[in-house]
Amino acid sequence: MKWICYNGVLALIWAALSTASWATIAASANVSANANINESAVAHAETVSSTHYAEPTEPLAFSGATVRKRFFFSVYKISHFMAWPQETSDNPDELIKLISSGQLSQRVEIEFLRDVSREQVEEALMDGIERNNPDVDLSNIKTEIMRLSDGFDNDITENSRLVLSRVNVGKLIVYFNERKIVETDNSELTRALWSIWFGQKPIVDNKALIANQM
Repeated sequence: MKWICYNGVLALIWAALSTASWATIAASANVSANANINESAVAHAETVSSTHYAEPTEPLAFSGATVRKRFFFSVYKISHFMAWPQETSDNPDELIKLISSGQLSQRVEIEFLRDVSREQVEEALMDGIERNNPDVDLSNIKTEIMRLSDGFDNDITENSRLVLSRVNVGKLIVYFNERKIVETDNSELTRALWSIWFGQKPIVDNKALIANQM
């Protein structure tokens, strides 16, 4: 397994995994102007991908976006990009299965709509993957997560950006606020991460994440 870590902020990636612990966020946070974002409008809005992230040889097309909410609080906006084949099924379940397979290059871009504390991230990082992989041995991933917990640095602030890029299918590159923080060929970890949004129990409306391809 190969890990390349930058500036001690590797563990910030796990903010995207929050599920049950967002209740803690909702209970402690004040409602901001972002709380009433129209999720449908986000899903169908024109989205322009940033160009400074590492790209595969084939272009990635915007497939959809939505907002992660918890108890009416908007937590982050998530957009999905993928190197779609020329011919695809019009069945949303088959499209999601294709995304989950990891056979084609993809990118997930997350923009946080509120502050998230380090403690809240630490509380939530295990839950997202476990909920979407109930029958999978996660011992190896849990070991890596335990190592990551030592690298938590500053809290994540509103408007921070997290980008997860599956380059050349088998490689995962992660950027936080335009800085590369992770590069790994751990395909098991990558599949587990993608299951958060495209697994059996996604934490967002994953149909919105493919709306542009329907």
